[in-house]
Amino acid sequence: MKYLALLLVAACAEPTSESTIEAHLTAAVKQERLQLIRDSAAEMGVTNAALMGGIAMSETGLAHCQSEATYACQGPASPSCGGGPIIAGSADGPCADQQGGLGMFQFDAGTYAQTVAAYGDSILTVEGNTAQAVSFVVDRLIQDITGVDDWTSAVAYMNSVPMKAGDPKMEEWSHFLACRYNGCCSTSSLCTSRANGYRDNAITLYNDMGTAFWKTDDRCAALPADGVIEQRTACYLAGGDPRYWRPETVGAGGASETTGTTAAAKPSNFARWIVKAPAAGRYSVEAYIEGGEATAAVYAIVHGGMTDKVTVDQTMANGYVALGEFAFAGSGDEYIELDDNTGTAGNRLAFDAMRVTSLDGVGPGGDDTGGADGGCAAGGSAGLTSGLLVLALALARRRR
Repeated sequence: MKYLALLLVAACAEPTSESTIEAHLTAAVKQERLQLIRDSAAEMGVTNAALMGGIAMSETGLAHCQSEATYACQGPASPSCGGGPIIAGSADGPCADQQGGLGMFQFDAGTYAQTVAAYGDSILTVEGNTAQAVSFVVDRLIQDITGVDDWTSAVAYMNSVPMKAGDPKMEEWSHFLACRYNGCCSTSSLCTSRANGYRDNAITLYNDMGTAFWKTDDRCAALPADGVIEQRTACYLAGGDPRYWRPETVGAGGASETTGTTAAAKPSNFARWIVKAPAAGRYSVEAYIEGGEATAAVYAIVHGGMTDKVTVDQTMANGYVALGEFAFAGSGDEYIELDDNTGTAGNRLAFDAMRVTSLDGVGPGGDDTGGADGGCAAGGSAGLTSGLLVLALALARRRR
């Protein structure tokens, strides 16, 4: 069962008015760390990742390993630290009690062992620590900010925060962090100082690294030449709590991922395959499915200003399954989405490669390669292909 665990954060030292904790990082390590924060956040739809960098700077000075801030406690061994100890907070009592928060974003669910049990081993890595921090912030934005009511709107809010002190949205963001991330919710000078620290650290990192470094809104530049969009690539977005994404060793290329289904009204975890069609025209859409248990997986194809939904029984699939033929506009904002709220809880929902192929002979650069003729008429529905798919699946199910 999915649940929202309580996240406690504890800085390695009490934040100063600048909220910068001393850490010893070389320029190369700092750049690598910020790149991992940037890319991990981008995988979840956050293109304004300097905001996340500002949190890490405020909490540990970007230190993730105890060797980078030796005044802190030694946490469990981390792959991101070459097998050495991860940084652990020292503000919650003696290090021997093993009570401090872990990593750059200072996750704390009790003792070190309890924190790892709550969030999984990935919390010890830079990427996993970042992903969990994004998820935490998104959940709290949904609770606190007017007009933010789901993952997509929360991420859109973050992406619209300007890197400018004094801007009302930046000030709202920084005070939100002081309250939700640091527990300082009053209008006191202390809480204002902590809010300013989150704000100023984000702005400083943004300016230090430059606009080009942080820019990820164009990371999905084009539909791959073979039309195949794999999971965890530049044109794939995974939303929701990272604890519930599970890597699998089956699927296209021997890898896929799954999450559990829910009967909730709104999705908890979802994925989007971003379709940067090279030109307007008809495209075949196929989903690679293997190892799924969801009998009613609903794929939403957002194309040409409309949305078509195709329901597939994943238990009947083993390979590429045709979802239909669709008219894409090539506008750059089209995608395919699969949500975990299928109506039945507890089944394994499989996410793998999506294959989008032009039926008009359009190549990856938008050139006409003289491809397939005929086929179903382009339009706003899945057409004959998906109809045959549903019929075939129904007949196959009766024979089981």
